[in-house]
Amino acid sequence: MEMREIEAFLEVARELHFGRAAARLGVSTPRVSQAVRALERRVGAPLFERTSRRVRLTPLGERLHAELRPAYDRMERALEEARRGASAEVLRVGVATSLPGTAVDGPIRAFERAHPHCAVVRSGLPNTDPTRWGDDWPVDVFVGWLPADAAPIRAMGFAVGPAWLREERAVLVAAGHPLARRAVVDAEELAGHDILYPRGMPEQIADLWIPPATPGGVPLRRVRRHTSASLEEAIVLVAEGDVVHLTVASLRPDNPRVVTVPVAGLPPVVCAPVWPAGADDVLIRDFARVTGMSGARAR
Repeated sequence: MEMREIEAFLEVARELHFGRAAARLGVSTPRVSQAVRALERRVGAPLFERTSRRVRLTPLGERLHAELRPAYDRMERALEEARRGASAEVLRVGVATSLPGTAVDGPIRAFERAHPHCAVVRSGLPNTDPTRWGDDWPVDVFVGWLPADAAPIRAMGFAVGPAWLREERAVLVAAGHPLARRAVVDAEELAGHDILYPRGMPEQIADLWIPPATPGGVPLRRVRRHTSASLEEAIVLVAEGDVVHLTVASLRPDNPRVVTVPVAGLPPVVCAPVWPAGADDVLIRDFARVTGMSGARAR
């Protein structure tokens, strides 16, 4: 079994989208497809169910993923430790896939200029991933969307750096949805629609993103439809027309079947670095300080 086949399989399993997996690996989509097909030939059965609307793991694919992912992560950590042992500073930075690239590149380049001997290893990850990692983070620091009031996040054992930017809330809807024709949606109106609610995420954190009720106290109809944490899957589910996704105003998917509409009445969110409080060190704190200053200048 070749490493490129394993990497292709794991990235498609993470993203449930061949194009996005190819972008993360820095190769073409056909190359990823070929690698997955080669692995399926070795196994002797399909690992993914593919349709024109979605990609999902087969039961066999789920079992293989459960075995391969931990082994691959252990190998990556071993290589990382070897690099650290060679006296090279490395900072592993996870970046939420829903963040606009323009918001990320400048602050990270500012840190690289301030630390020319530190290699920043960047990886795109779903915004909900840190809540699933527990004490075994695959990155040193994660940059993603957080509530404007970071106190609840800090109370859960995380350190939070200065915000890079501030964003208003929005709702992602199908292009044919009644809300798609609106210039703005009042938060109270969300009570009349099924809203995607993260699966497998601690409720006290998920509620910070998708509140249980509108500001006026009307319960929201939150539904768990995800099979993964992938933004691509959320876009596919919304495009089907019967659910909406509460997100940020800057999200503009390259998909004509969905539309982003601003929401009035909900508190904004911020983009900021976050890391386990127990893993705090000088390099991470300096990353938060330098990138926070750069982000503030860009606003």
